Amino acid sequence: MNLEGKVAMVTGGSGGLGSVHCLSLARAGCNVAVIAHCHLERAEMIAEEIRAMGRKAVAIAMDVANSEEVEAAVKKIERVLGPIDILVNNAAYGIVRAVTIAKMKIQDWVKDIGVNLTGPFNTIKCCLPGMLERGWGRIINISSIAGTMGGAGQCSYAASKAGLIGLTKTAALEGARKGVTCNALVLGVFGAGAWNDIAPEFQERIIKRVAMRRPGNPQELSETVVFLASEESSYITGEAIEISGGANLFTF
Repeated sequence: MNLEGKVAMVTGGSGGLGSVHCLSLARAGCNVAVIAHCHLERAEMIAEEIRAMGRKAVAIAMDVANSEEVEAAVKKIERVLGPIDILVNNAAYGIVRAVTIAKMKIQDWVKDIGVNLTGPFNTIKCCLPGMLERGWGRIINISSIAGTMGGAGQCSYAASKAGLIGLTKTAALEGARKGVTCNALVLGVFGAGAWNDIAPEFQERIIKRVAMRRPGNPQELSETVVFLASEESSYITGEAIEISGGANLFTF
């Protein structure tokens, strides 16, 4: 899949999954904006690795929940790399927060919704108009099976990821006649990032619910991201594509 010269913006680009997305898109031909909230040094390392491939890259510190920071980052990307063709909303927060609805603190709810749902709204709001004007664009939102199945102790995370699927379908409708697609990847368990913060005994319990009995490899996910970013996926839009190793299947 040839994405030569396309410009991609990846939020959460310094993380375990996001960094793999950045590198995979670069190998496919993209110039990449690696977006991070706190870990800018790690983001710069990813950007440098992309430059070593002969691509252009920039590392930017940005809080996705802050609309002004998002606007400033998009302007910088356009100035340094060019108009954004591909947007990957990968940043997420609160996945390992285990708090019941009754005990959920309102400030934690607001923070989780801010990153996981308001964040993608902010980036789409900034990037979609240009994509519509140019007649081509790809928006890929990273959701979760928590958004389709719920999750005990994950009210904010599950609600935000469910909302992201609704936002995906709406953006797909708004872009459908202008060459812009928007899809969501509904993730199960992947062996990176927050997975490493989960206690081993809970990891074991989670894996028993997965038909394949293993967490996904980040590269397995990234191949789908690249496909959805490509011309080959041009007739796929508004979809919530589950990538979970069969976590939604009844298994013994």
